[in-house]
Amino acid sequence: MLTVARLAAAPVVAGLLFWASAVVYTGGRMLPALVYGAALAVFVLAALTDWLDGALARRLNATSPLGAALDHAADKALVTACLMALAATALPFDLMIAAALIVVRDVTVAGLREGLSLSGRALPVSPLGKIKTVLEFVGVGAAIALQVTAFVAADQGRLVEPLNVLGFITRATLWAAAALALWSGAEYARAALRRAS
Repeated sequence: MLTVARLAAAPVVAGLLFWASAVVYTGGRMLPALVYGAALAVFVLAALTDWLDGALARRLNATSPLGAALDHAADKALVTACLMALAATALPFDLMIAAALIVVRDVTVAGLREGLSLSGRALPVSPLGKIKTVLEFVGVGAAIALQVTAFVAADQGRLVEPLNVLGFITRATLWAAAALALWSGAEYARAALRRAS
């Protein structure tokens, strides 16, 4: 249920991000801040389910191949939907590139996994991939929080320091995630080649 909730949250957060961007020019400053705030709240709750469902599954000894596959898919759906929405509406150009690298890597690895599964082979999850997912969650959360803070700061004429901190966290974590995406993607490709031969 937690994993399905995370899957359902992906289009909700993306929709809120697009809505916030759409009302920037018509809703003043506080309406976009409120909509971005709602997107941030849903995203944080969804991201927390990633930790919670894993912890519960281990504690209750309720792990399963289907659960693991759905958990992985839910993470990718949430991150991909948010990165696409942010890239289209709020990210600077260099972070659009980082987002594109992450999404392309994830699609490629998913294709490798599916191709190997058709031949009865599995591609194990890389520890680097798990670290990448954490960085993605932090980066996306910081990017949305940056939008909230930017509109509040514009309305109140302050909060410059939090803007700088959130901007740094967003850039550092998304580029670190992109670097790990390329690194772990190369590892997955090598592993896939070994299993296919």
